[in-house]
Amino acid sequence: MKKIAILSFFILSGIYAMAQQSYDSLCQSYKTYYSIEEAMKEPLKVQKLDLSMQKLTVLPEEVMQFTNLVCLDLSFNRIPTLPASFSSLTKLECLNLTGTRYMGKLPVVLSKMPALKLVDLRDHPEWPATTYAEASKLLPNVTIIK
Repeated sequence: MKKIAILSFFILSGIYAMAQQSYDSLCQSYKTYYSIEEAMKEPLKVQKLDLSMQKLTVLPEEVMQFTNLVCLDLSFNRIPTLPASFSSLTKLECLNLTGTRYMGKLPVVLSKMPALKLVDLRDHPEWPATTYAEASKLLPNVTIIK
């Protein structure tokens, strides 16, 4: 029994590492902008925007001006949902929603994102398994990190 537990741990650790690696590999080649103000200086060049841990309660409307955005990190903010206008980010491939505990479920607008490949939903201990199952149904062709 102990061997099975140890083997399970290594398998799960490997899956987690592969998922994190794929997020990093998809986003590592882009210059990272760390504020809206910085990104607004050259909105068409913004491909990776990191707005993590900024205590945001709504997604700033300016984000929708970054039409070439590929990777967006909204982790550890207080955003309860994403606006319908979020679907205008048609090149978005990676979205980090880790620790967005004010979000009760995955926003439906993400199903309208044609290029979306990966959504990171780690650190949502309050979500029951059914919430993750709904997310997988909503985004059947997207890798969901949980």
